Amino acid sequence: MTARPTSRLVAAFIFAVTACTTATVPDARSLSVDALRSLPPQTYVLVPDQAEVGFSVRPIAFPAITGTFESFDGAVMVVDASTPNIKVMTAVDVATVETGSDFYDNAIKSGAWFDVEAYPRAIFSGSLVDWTDTGTGLVDGTLTIRDITRPAQFAIQLSCDGVRRCPEDAVGFDGEIVVSRSAFGMSQYPGFVRDKVQLSVSGTLVTDARLP
Repeated sequence: MTARPTSRLVAAFIFAVTACTTATVPDARSLSVDALRSLPPQTYVLVPDQAEVGFSVRPIAFPAITGTFESFDGAVMVVDASTPNIKVMTAVDVATVETGSDFYDNAIKSGAWFDVEAYPRAIFSGSLVDWTDTGTGLVDGTLTIRDITRPAQFAIQLSCDGVRRCPEDAVGFDGEIVVSRSAFGMSQYPGFVRDKVQLSVSGTLVTDARLP
């Protein structure tokens, strides 16, 4: 199944819960802070076929279970980057989880975890707090999973590695966060599966003017 760019409002990098999560960003050559603060007012939209939303959860005594979500949409809306006034939203269709195992897929979709029939989407929305000296952006907002909304914060890093006409027309993105699943009512199997779930996002954002 391929990702579908539905609402085009939203940006790629989900999942950190204040006091319940930690956020880190993979090493990358980020844009300079001056370049980030001079971004023009525009919307950068996640390109589904050039992006990946993945996760990893570790059972107590077994190797980590990894997978991806195949359907999601996202964008970063630059209002005034010098302030910085940048809006971030993202939505993931959790029913599109793929682990390579029907057993794990069905377990993650079940009422013990995402309960996808009742709550088909996970949604984050927030605003950039500031750019750090290394070019990492800190985003404060809220994350909703299973109709439970928690304060959330994640770190993003924008890069021009391998991206043409960057950052005028496109920009590369990386993010990584660790989430407490019990904070969203997914507390089953505490003796078998650890509470922390690592989520990562990487891909390319393009300006909405470049979209067909």
